[in-house]
Amino acid sequence: MTGSLPTQIKETAGNAEHGVTRLLGWGWTLVLGFCLLFSFLLSGVITAEESAAEPKYRFGVTPWQHGQSDDDIRANYKPLLEWLGKRVGAEFIIVGASGYGETIDLLANESIDLAAISPVPFVLAQRRNPRVTMLATELSWDFGNRRMSPTYDGFIVARSDRDDITGLESLRNTRFGFVRKQSTSGFVYPVAYFIRNGLDYQSFFSRIYFLGSQPRVTDAIASGSIDAGTTWDYNLKQAITKHGAVFKIVAKTGTIPNLGIAANSAVPQEMQNKIRSALLEAKKELFRGLPAVGYVVKDESYYDPVREVVQLVSGASGMTGEGR
Repeated sequence: MTGSLPTQIKETAGNAEHGVTRLLGWGWTLVLGFCLLFSFLLSGVITAEESAAEPKYRFGVTPWQHGQSDDDIRANYKPLLEWLGKRVGAEFIIVGASGYGETIDLLANESIDLAAISPVPFVLAQRRNPRVTMLATELSWDFGNRRMSPTYDGFIVARSDRDDITGLESLRNTRFGFVRKQSTSGFVYPVAYFIRNGLDYQSFFSRIYFLGSQPRVTDAIASGSIDAGTTWDYNLKQAITKHGAVFKIVAKTGTIPNLGIAANSAVPQEMQNKIRSALLEAKKELFRGLPAVGYVVKDESYYDPVREVVQLVSGASGMTGEGR
């Protein structure tokens, strides 16, 4: 005999219990395995979604460029930036700056990633942060609307009925309007023009006004609140449309590189290259409300004349780029 019946029953029950325990163990192992697999697959999906998320870049704009409100200039740049975002696989978040000085601060400090910026603020931002670079320069119609150009002209203008204002010397002891100390055509180039003609602008005029925007200067000239002031060709055309042919050009202060789009090192080089290439393909309908009609890429040396003017003026005027 192999054993008594109770013993056989006990052994059989023990084997069964052991089998159930093994089965349950395998079951928990399978459940745990499925959980781990599901967790791994889920993490893979999340990672894929995260990796597919578009990078976001803060894009600075300055409403003072055209005397527009913050909402106006956001609306004008929105079509271009939405199109650009689709082309390069990124999202551009518009950040309004209160003036040229704040744009310089934000770009140099990398509180924004890119900016639509005029030449002197660009040079001042690059002085403070050498990693700031101009990606592309705007093309615009020249003053006579004959050809597209990467430059614009700065002017000193007065009312056309001011027969007593006939040239630079006739501006002595007049009331004169500038824009801001970081404005390219609204201060820096005119002051350089005065210096090159042997004049100290601070003692040459009877009163000096910093009016904050180009349209405010031409509005003040049209109303007779000031005798003469500085502006650029795009704003002068806008002012003629607004006020009529009441202006005359007293002097041309210089031919100046157009505004452009600058970036700092917060934007990876590969993305900078994508943005630069895409801007060259932007169509004219994307620029409605803006002075630009396209973009062109220029060498870094293209802005050397601006650097020379900034160097000339900074010592004479106390221009530092820190003010507003």
